[in-house]
Amino acid sequence: MWNNLRSFLQPPNLPSQPNLPPPVSITGIRFPADGSEKHLISLTTTTHGVYEGPDSSWGHVPDLRSFWKIQRAWQWRDIETFRLENQPIRSCNGLYVVFFSFDDSLPENRNFPVGIYGRERHFVGDVFVVKLKGDEIGSDLGEDGWAVWDDVPGDILSLPVMKS
Repeated sequence: MWNNLRSFLQPPNLPSQPNLPPPVSITGIRFPADGSEKHLISLTTTTHGVYEGPDSSWGHVPDLRSFWKIQRAWQWRDIETFRLENQPIRSCNGLYVVFFSFDDSLPENRNFPVGIYGRERHFVGDVFVVKLKGDEIGSDLGEDGWAVWDDVPGDILSLPVMKS
């Protein structure tokens, strides 16, 4: 009888949230919109708003909200990938992700290297490049099903492809 009464007084069991990935710190590259020098930067991943973005399959992505400063810029983020192969510094080979926003209230960014895509790209706001473990989309996920991020090698900015 007490068990029946207790079951009425206790809140119902709510479905549990899926196990989200914990934040991790990674080294990426920042290409500032103000034209200042590109540089390596420590970034921490977040799950905030990732489920509704183009990067949702990764579960957690670098938290760039403090750089873009406008909530809409985070909501309007986008990604592109590129692969570096046969680089003079072998540790720089791999799969990379470019994070950018298409919120045109951010300042124009003409600071992104032409060599990455073989043509000039126009972005707004700061642009970031981070590295995924694995060589293919799909091999970039860990055993938990979420993205496994890798540090961008410290000497990557010396590569010819990174010259503006």
